[in-house]
Amino acid sequence: MEDEEPPQLLDVSSPEAGPSNIIDEYDRPKIPLTLLTGYLGAGKSTLLDYILKEEHGYKIAVCMNDFGDTTDIEAKSLTLSNPDSQSTSTEFLSLPNGCLCCSFKDMGIAAIEEMVANAPGGIDWVMVELTGVADPGPIVRSFWANEEMGDLILDGVVCVVDSRNVLKQLAEQRDGGEINECQKQIACSDVILLNKLDLVSSNQMSQVESTIRTINPTLRIHHTTHSRMPLSDLFNLRAFSDPTALTATSATSASGIPTSASIPTPDAQIDAHRHNHAEGEKCDHPSHSHSQSQSHLNGISTVTIPLPPLSQKQYFALNEFLESVLWESKLPDKSPSPEILRSKGYITLEDGREFVLQGVADLFELKELPSKSITSDCEKPQENHQDANELQGGKVVFIGKGVDQLLRDALTKYVGI
Repeated sequence: MEDEEPPQLLDVSSPEAGPSNIIDEYDRPKIPLTLLTGYLGAGKSTLLDYILKEEHGYKIAVCMNDFGDTTDIEAKSLTLSNPDSQSTSTEFLSLPNGCLCCSFKDMGIAAIEEMVANAPGGIDWVMVELTGVADPGPIVRSFWANEEMGDLILDGVVCVVDSRNVLKQLAEQRDGGEINECQKQIACSDVILLNKLDLVSSNQMSQVESTIRTINPTLRIHHTTHSRMPLSDLFNLRAFSDPTALTATSATSASGIPTSASIPTPDAQIDAHRHNHAEGEKCDHPSHSHSQSQSHLNGISTVTIPLPPLSQKQYFALNEFLESVLWESKLPDKSPSPEILRSKGYITLEDGREFVLQGVADLFELKELPSKSITSDCEKPQENHQDANELQGGKVVFIGKGVDQLLRDALTKYVGI
């Protein structure tokens, strides 16, 4: 698609646009794209089935890995010819509720752009389903950094979790102690649906949530049954563009159960470790006597590093530190760095400028923000003195394997804070 010929997007002022006010909030002619991940059997298909069949009012383009679950849907098959090639085309289903469904197999970003640009009546949102065994990291990178995303913007990553089986899935071992797929999916996500709430006790759910928060404390968590929840809570995440996404981690579940956004204390992490494996498995953790010699989470953890307002020199040093750790996989002293899956943060400078950090594996971006963009949307400083100090400065969050105090010490020493 030629950059100088943008597609005709949905007229959000039209009464036929449905609940397109979510696009108004973006204040730009880009269509948000959400990546949907989750382990096999977690409930992704159930969520997509709801999106494609129910009269929820949104016009959503769903790119599925398999059309098999949509064969009973009354739909019209449409084929769009690619104007740049006579041999390629995009085929999708136009559904009665205004949504579209296409197969993501062998479908590139350009094809998704084509489908959205030519969709009858316009599109509010795009959701792309990933396979249950996929590592979302490389896919997130491709959507986030790809220049072909001219008319789309990556909004965030949503992960559906089977609350009944996720602790066993997180404990699955891989050769060489590698991070397993379930761990990677949670580490790379921005929103978690703790699904199958009706099949677990409240104590089990607390254990699940505590364990998940030790992996990724920046998540928004929702408790669901049959993957049902207000779709508006899955959209407008702005996880890759909004600094408040790092702090706005509390959420209300679909069942009305409040969720906590606090970063787990060491005691909470030990408590979570007690329960992140099936009964009877061995465990050598100091807190109890039955586990394996290594953590069931294969060392995956999170470190949050508070930052004071930085000088220009310190900001440049932080950028150099990130380049060394994320690009070269080395600490500044040339020793190996931990394996980083996701990095987030916001940074303030002494001169008042603010920056947001987003990173997936070795790809990262430090983006300057409009002045005072954080304080207007975040918690009021007077509500919590500790939060006030943190917001006046900033913080960096690293999620990965082997992330610990060593990384924190290396950053603070190199940046000089």
